[in-house]
Amino acid sequence: MNYYLKSLLKHLSTSNQRKAARRFKRHFLSKVSPRRKISLGEMRSIIVDDLGIKKGDRIIVSSSFGNLNANFSPQELVETLMDIIGKDGVIMMPYYPPINSTEWASRHEVFDMRTTKSGMGILTNVFSKMPDVYMSKHPTKAVCVWGKNAEYIAADHEKATTPFYWDSPYGKFFKLHTKSLGLGLKNIPIFHLAEDVFSDSKDFYYQKEKYKLEIIDKEGNKSVVETYVHDDDVLDHCQSGGDYTRELNCKSYKRIMLGYRYVYVIDNDDYFETALKKRFEKGDFRYRK
Repeated sequence: MNYYLKSLLKHLSTSNQRKAARRFKRHFLSKVSPRRKISLGEMRSIIVDDLGIKKGDRIIVSSSFGNLNANFSPQELVETLMDIIGKDGVIMMPYYPPINSTEWASRHEVFDMRTTKSGMGILTNVFSKMPDVYMSKHPTKAVCVWGKNAEYIAADHEKATTPFYWDSPYGKFFKLHTKSLGLGLKNIPIFHLAEDVFSDSKDFYYQKEKYKLEIIDKEGNKSVVETYVHDDDVLDHCQSGGDYTRELNCKSYKRIMLGYRYVYVIDNDDYFETALKKRFEKGDFRYRK
């Protein structure tokens, strides 16, 4: 599907309608093309043996649990990831509002760190409630972090230059030599860090005026965060980060078909230095005029 058709569909529907459409598609596929359920043991083996995730790794996880076609619970998968990584490693997951960030900001919705559900899948919602998980303070691009130095990584997101810049949790996390792990989808959030860092203008992909958005923190305190919000008109001309990443042919990128989509892993150092930076320096962004 090309960028313009995707853009049209996005403008003609709400975030909740698009989520419902994806759920319907999965349900339809389960009826017309049923797949064998994946066991927790198989999932662990794929993560460890096939994707190479190991003790002490630092991973940012994107997920669409329904696409895994699992016969285990999201809670069991989160606990498995924690067991594989261990407390000397780090797990980070995006925790964005339940609707598109542009919709969220334009409505001036309040992000309540205690009750606002993540739109990034059930795995992230479960992960956020686990012991020793820290949530960053940001109204549209928050993250949840567990493991070594998790509190430091999550801190001060509300002060970052952009939601993904070097001084954000994404930048601090990246500098630890990290990996991106996708479970059931092609989304790769760390890609936005590269855009903000390597683009001629670090605010190119954002609306020019910042939004002032209210947050309620874990203690019930209210504050206002001034932040950039992605510009949908610009993003409508962009190839998806997942598709762009696949075309880079990074040596560390590994993708395996699983359930109704696939799982992938990529080394973020390799991703940035040997692929993204070189293409960005040539002016080859995912933006297409």
